[in-house]
Amino acid sequence: MHRAAMSVLGLALAAMSCGGPQLKEHTVDISKHVPATLEAQRAREGDPRTVKVRVWADPAVRAAPKWKEDLGEQIDYASQLLTPLIGARLSVESIQDWPRTGDPHDALRALTELDKGDGVTWVIGFVAPGDVASKAMSELGDSKPLGRHVIVRAWAEAPESDVLKGSLPDLKETERGEILAAHRRHKQTVVLLHHLAITLGGIDEADPAWILHPTYSSKQSGFADRTTELLTISIDARLAEETDQVVAKKLLEAIEKSEWGGWIGAHKEEVATRLRNVIDANKAGKTASDIPPEAYDHVTRIKELARRGDAANAISDLENLLTAYPGNASMHQLKCEIMLGKPGVEDKTTRTACKRVSDLAPGDPSPHVAVGEALAKAGDIAGARAELAQAEGKIINLPAHADAAWRRVIAVYQTMGSLTWTEDAIAKAKLDKDPIAASLAQTRARYGVPRGTKVVAPDQEAALVSTVKKALELVYKSKYDDAEKALATGEKKWPGAAGLAAARCDLALRMGQVPAARASCERALAADPNESWALYLSGVLALREASGTKAGIEQLKKAIAVDPDLGQAWRTLAKAYDRAKDKAALDQLGKDYQARFNQNLPR
Repeated sequence: MHRAAMSVLGLALAAMSCGGPQLKEHTVDISKHVPATLEAQRAREGDPRTVKVRVWADPAVRAAPKWKEDLGEQIDYASQLLTPLIGARLSVESIQDWPRTGDPHDALRALTELDKGDGVTWVIGFVAPGDVASKAMSELGDSKPLGRHVIVRAWAEAPESDVLKGSLPDLKETERGEILAAHRRHKQTVVLLHHLAITLGGIDEADPAWILHPTYSSKQSGFADRTTELLTISIDARLAEETDQVVAKKLLEAIEKSEWGGWIGAHKEEVATRLRNVIDANKAGKTASDIPPEAYDHVTRIKELARRGDAANAISDLENLLTAYPGNASMHQLKCEIMLGKPGVEDKTTRTACKRVSDLAPGDPSPHVAVGEALAKAGDIAGARAELAQAEGKIINLPAHADAAWRRVIAVYQTMGSLTWTEDAIAKAKLDKDPIAASLAQTRARYGVPRGTKVVAPDQEAALVSTVKKALELVYKSKYDDAEKALATGEKKWPGAAGLAAARCDLALRMGQVPAARASCERALAADPNESWALYLSGVLALREASGTKAGIEQLKKAIAVDPDLGQAWRTLAKAYDRAKDKAALDQLGKDYQARFNQNLPR
């Protein structure tokens, strides 16, 4: 436990050990008001390396009493986590007076111009605190991926103390002071660690207890394992004096090696884009020109404005930047994407802005994908399909980023609900073994939309699946009249649809109309032999007859084969095997069920 936390707990124990009125007064558990201890869950093997940092403090920071001791203690506390975590022990080379004034939001640029970072791994600038007790990491500090400069805003003494005092119990002044000091040390150190991690390629984490969450919490104590992996890769490469291109390539490979839901998607994409720009900085032949390195920070600020919903100022700032880079297609693409958010895809100026990207980079699929996404969200399926079809023909021009471009197109088709267009894109991208392909196959089987069917056009597949789902939901709720109406409407629009026939089979069976149920299931399977719900219901119908056990087993096995997640078919098959007294088959089914669903097969 950190020194400050131990000190506070010591005061609490001392208070509790005293007799008389003091015991009653201080029986409050003070430990729950102390911030979390920073600690590495898993220590890195090997001796730590010394990492030098140079510190600059502006006049507002230097005006505080014991400011040097406080900064040194915060850096030391950060080092206590980084040393076991990634093998990096921070060492302060020097603390310099920084005669900085003006907007703290511009401090990172000013620090970068002031100190190029020669001879140290990081340059850390401590600047004036804010006027309020903010928890937003973007307000508490500043940093850039692969940067070597970090800004930390000083502790806002009065606002922070006021916020904390309101949540503390009745304590002696010394105890209260110790707790406030512990919170100050924790928060300032966590902000420092957050922004050091950003420079090492860290990505915002979704869990509020992790240090790279975009909002500060006194419960933050460490980094996620995947983030630690990135930090380790980056610090090792940086200490080995590898180029930014090499570091960026290693980080991008680590980020993209497997999906992980612990990172915030928007920031992950932003970091990945920054890394790709670094990797491609010296390459020729890009379809859209990269953001010039000297404009990275400006563009990042514009993206932040857009992310906050301030599209007007983002566009205004971007227009100023475009006067210096009028032919930069990537900047025009950014303008296109911001305007697709507001004023929106239906606005003529938005479409003009997106067309400008295609004029500058005619082989780039990006503007078509962006417009296609926006049109899909607006419900313009035909327009979205036209844009995405153009994008598909241009993805070949981006060999370094083709996989990411295809996945983006596939994601849009998924949101549109078109099984055929999604499958076609997966095939073109050669991602046939992707889990998405298996999910599409399951949807086709479950709702009776076989590939190549003439019953429904690709742009209507989502509507047909939705209609089948709605009808089945009404059946499950015993709203049979409503289910009948939904099925009749669907059958008029898509006559011969296997999924609708399977739903009608279910309706008839629940209403006790067994012959009608059999006829509907037969129609469903005639239209689509792999309609899993019809196969399952056919198995149920067969098992109603004493002589139908074998036939029922075969139908249920087929249902499971085409739709492995259809749990009802597994459980009904178990009953069929039990009826047939086939213990070997039942035991094997139980093992297969355990492997599939990670639970025992109900008997």
